[in-house]
Amino acid sequence: MRNRCKTFCCRLQDSRFCCIAGAIAAGLVIIILFISGFSLLMTSLDASDELVSCMAAVSLCAGSFIAGFIAAKKRRKHGLLTGLLCGAVIYFAVFFFGLILLRSFAGAGTFMKLILIILCSCIGGVCGVNTRCRRPHK
Repeated sequence: MRNRCKTFCCRLQDSRFCCIAGAIAAGLVIIILFISGFSLLMTSLDASDELVSCMAAVSLCAGSFIAGFIAAKKRRKHGLLTGLLCGAVIYFAVFFFGLILLRSFAGAGTFMKLILIILCSCIGGVCGVNTRCRRPHK
């Protein structure tokens, strides 16, 4: 019984869903860290609206790139599709968090955010697949 449980946990941990879910969680954490850092930076200087939107775009790009990179590096195949899936999920997560926090639909820039997130996560997926594997020393 114990052996079955161990193999189930290993299969669950190595599954496609867990790889992508963990990578998306890491990407969302990176987005939150970047936004927090940029908001600390904005308290010390007077930022224009264009600079604020640029900082938000940079944080979205960094988080989606990291999510695509981590998921594709763990899976080691289908980097473009893995990045595409990660980007789509991150976009919908950001979209729904925006709906919940703003309580309205802000249509301005949503298509551009989608393109930006998908593009960065696909690039991250391709980079993640093409990185070298660490091989243990023998």
